[in-house]
Amino acid sequence: MGFGGLFFILLILGGAVWLMMLVFGWGPYAAEVTATPSPTATEALVETTDPVQVSATATLEGPTATTAPTATVTLTPTATATNEPMPFNLFGDPDTIASIIFYPNLDCNWLIIGGQVVDLKNEPVLGLTLHLFGELGGVTIDQQVLSGSATIYGESGYEFRLEGMAVNSSNTLFLQLVDANGRPLSQAYGLRTYEDCQKNMLIIKFQQVR
Repeated sequence: MGFGGLFFILLILGGAVWLMMLVFGWGPYAAEVTATPSPTATEALVETTDPVQVSATATLEGPTATTAPTATVTLTPTATATNEPMPFNLFGDPDTIASIIFYPNLDCNWLIIGGQVVDLKNEPVLGLTLHLFGELGGVTIDQQVLSGSATIYGESGYEFRLEGMAVNSSNTLFLQLVDANGRPLSQAYGLRTYEDCQKNMLIIKFQQVR
């Protein structure tokens, strides 16, 4: 093939290449592509959430004032000691003698208590009550006699006879002078008794002092 034929072939191939570049946008015919910017890392995705409004109403109940009950104090009456002297006192200490002197027929196991009651002028006082009370040897004693009921001791004499009660004791048996209403006219005097035939009788005299 001559030079002319080769030139013609190259010309055809060049045209084909140019046509393909034009059709497919190769080489200098490539289309310009505009880059679409991507979101940057610095752009934060902000999520907006509508706030939920909660309305709560609290009702506080304070303590109700209550009037405390008023305490009622009940006072029990008690005996009040007084310094005012009693109208009658013992005249000296009780005398102890053998009951056989007055009552020779009584056994000495009897306890005899007797005496008299006199006023400021040592005159007999009649009709006052002598109260003997307490206990002896486990036995309860509660007896009353009137002054003037046992004249063997004088006009205003009195007497208590307690069979089988001649025992040793101290301040378990008491003797007191009272009026017709039971109001004390003397202190209640504690007595001492003996299991002794020579001391089984007590002579006790009350005398007015005011």
